[in-house]
Amino acid sequence: MRVAVLDVDGTLIAGPLGGPLPGMLADEGLAPADRLAALRGAMASTDAEDGNGARRQQELFAAMLTDVPCQQVAAVVERVWRRRRERLFPFVRPLVAALRGAGFVPMLVSGGPHDLVAHLAAELEVDLFASTRYEAAEGLFTGRLGATIVGAKDQVVQALAGRQAIDWPGSLAMGNSLGDAQVLARAGRAVAFEPSLSLRALADERGWLVCDRTDLLDRLRDTSTLPAPPPAARIPATDAPALSADAVDVAGARRRLTEHLLAQVDGQGVVVGEQQGRVTETALMLTLLRREKTMPDLQEHLRTYLADARPRADAFDAAVIDSTLHGIVVRDRQRLIERYFADAAQHSSDRKKLALEAILAAVGPDPFHVAAPSYALEHHNEATWTRLRQIAIHHLQAPEPLAPELTARLLRMTERGQQRGVIESNVFAHLFALLSLHRAVPGHPVIQEGITALAKTVRDDGSMPLIASEEIFCTATATAGLALARADADRTLLRAMGDSLAHHQAGNGGWGFAHDVVQTDIDCTTHALTLLHTLDPYRYCTQIRAARANLLAHQGEDGGMPTYLPGQPSEPTMTANTITALAPYRRDHNDALHRATGYLLDAQHADGTFERSWSLSESKAMLRALTAFTLARAHNAFQHHGRLRPAIDAIHSQLLATANTDGGWGQTPGEDSDPMSTAYTLTALAPTHHDHPTARAGLRYLLHQPNHDGGYTSRTDQAGPRPLPYIVPVLTDTFVLIALTHYH
Repeated sequence: MRVAVLDVDGTLIAGPLGGPLPGMLADEGLAPADRLAALRGAMASTDAEDGNGARRQQELFAAMLTDVPCQQVAAVVERVWRRRRERLFPFVRPLVAALRGAGFVPMLVSGGPHDLVAHLAAELEVDLFASTRYEAAEGLFTGRLGATIVGAKDQVVQALAGRQAIDWPGSLAMGNSLGDAQVLARAGRAVAFEPSLSLRALADERGWLVCDRTDLLDRLRDTSTLPAPPPAARIPATDAPALSADAVDVAGARRRLTEHLLAQVDGQGVVVGEQQGRVTETALMLTLLRREKTMPDLQEHLRTYLADARPRADAFDAAVIDSTLHGIVVRDRQRLIERYFADAAQHSSDRKKLALEAILAAVGPDPFHVAAPSYALEHHNEATWTRLRQIAIHHLQAPEPLAPELTARLLRMTERGQQRGVIESNVFAHLFALLSLHRAVPGHPVIQEGITALAKTVRDDGSMPLIASEEIFCTATATAGLALARADADRTLLRAMGDSLAHHQAGNGGWGFAHDVVQTDIDCTTHALTLLHTLDPYRYCTQIRAARANLLAHQGEDGGMPTYLPGQPSEPTMTANTITALAPYRRDHNDALHRATGYLLDAQHADGTFERSWSLSESKAMLRALTAFTLARAHNAFQHHGRLRPAIDAIHSQLLATANTDGGWGQTPGEDSDPMSTAYTLTALAPTHHDHPTARAGLRYLLHQPNHDGGYTSRTDQAGPRPLPYIVPVLTDTFVLIALTHYH
């Protein structure tokens, strides 16, 4: 019996077959949020190739199903299958048919839930498959794990074959991770499909066939594993297919997008970067105006926006709207918040959860109260707006009678901060300061002055944004400025943009995200430095020197870089940005760059990804890290004990392996494609995989997404306070433009 043993997750389908299942079960109320959070925590902290970790995840999923009716789970599984069915790689059905025609007996071996793998097996007409079963009794799941394939897969295959002897030298096995290595070693034809870093090393050592979704069938035919396809019928000239993406006018798309972006640059070389409004700030503002009994017309404008937003709101925004407009109290804030973090795939902390709970407490009809540990209210060594928000929440939470010193401190901070308008351009923090002051000194002139400043940020649709403007960030962070430079925009205008950035450099050598923002950050500073160096390193030498000193002063003991202040936790994306910005000055900063690169290598996950920081897209952090690693390797390919090349390969493999069937990429594997995530990925692949079929398919996707004016609209990529998303439309245009400039 010649068998073809096929792994499923990441081999026949992009990502795990059952990826959405736990979240959908929780959404249906069939599984508690805390058990979903435990499962996702284990998934985030476990190496994808750790067998013990895989079994632990299966046990946690089994626990989610405790006392859940099997029939109800089956109904959810069927819906999951309908969604995941479309994500099968295009080669899968032809591959299985060709294997069967070549005399192989196909077998599916997957760690996914049995009922879900059964749907896949039926789709492919495969009779033999092994998967994970969850124990059930009397129509209910018991919460215990049943049969599992974790372990020796060749024994699983033999069990499927029954009494028939397997001709292993004549058989085929295909997988993508080190967990498949044992069965690959048994088979005479071993196929490492888009392999993990460790499996790729083993495949190279043993001479196994390595291929990806674009060349699998051809490679198997080249090795005579599969028969050659029949010759294709000749297509008459009148029925010729449409031009491929390679023939599309990329230059024309780039030109239209450049013109669209140029229209957003003012006479001083500034891209304002206005945010769209959102529910959170709108609800807080309406609550403040009601309590202060002022601006009734504006109240109605805000109320109308919230009412119109309710039908399309997510669970958290819906709770905020219902509480604001109708006084409906959320019964279990903690469960709602935990589920929101889980759905957003963002790491939660007590301080992050506090911010969300404070929103619900502030707009609700009951007296303000949050169930947070005292350390979550700490405000030392924090960014200016975070410190203001934490102090305001502490003030709202303090018991009666209020200590006058608390009120006096908050009053001084608010009065001083709003002399420039919205405090630090952060609408969210400013609103909390005013709501807190209203508790102690309602009607105070400082509150009225703050309301006047905040009212200027109300959008035409009646909404309010998180941040009033991001002109420095949008002009400098490799978006408007650098993208236009690469697109050969007018040099006079670019010089004006550079001069504007230079003028607004802070005294400490860094930059904040807007002109009136005192707090500088590494993100803005690194991108401003890179832009000024690109435009004219001699004209801006003074600013560049100060910016370099600013970055060095932030480097932590671990070699990494924080976002805001020295001593804060290092973040991979900020570290990668710093390596890129300082690379032209390596001779002066060689030791700092070496330490930073070491930190970044240690921060990489086994699958090539990184913690996502302020972006919701995995590909953005990978793009930043890839750029940093490539620059480091160009300087010295052998530093860090040869770790750079494997780290680069891991990023490339992950990006190539996670494309969707429509050609684009989502924020994480399995999510729908969006232009922003696709642009990050195409930019990362361009230097080394410019003509790769996967990159060309991504380009085709991107070229079919523009609006009628040449600009782009995408799912939001940013969140703050994390995980609450916010949208800056111009950022989509600029990152797409960067991507297009790499393809001609």
